[in-house]
Amino acid sequence: MHDLQRNYFVITFLFIVDTLFIHVRGDDPSTVQEPASELKYALIGIGIGVFLSICFLAIKIYMIKRHMLDNEQSEDSIRGFTRSIDAENRT
Repeated sequence: MHDLQRNYFVITFLFIVDTLFIHVRGDDPSTVQEPASELKYALIGIGIGVFLSICFLAIKIYMIKRHMLDNEQSEDSIRGFTRSIDAENRT
């Protein structure tokens, strides 16, 4: 009799644990999604990532170009620089 109760307890325990694992992992047959929908969501994520990467690179290139144009020496500054070098060479 003691062995029968133990077997009943083990079977009940395994059933409960299996049921909990099914609900935790989401392996319930009624909630299983098709692989095509998972692929669709993966492609959407990849597309968003590529779009954000392209935007980031475009902004960085724009900032570098703008920084280079802002720091270009104008003709007046170049002429003033050569005059100061000529004045130093005379002395």
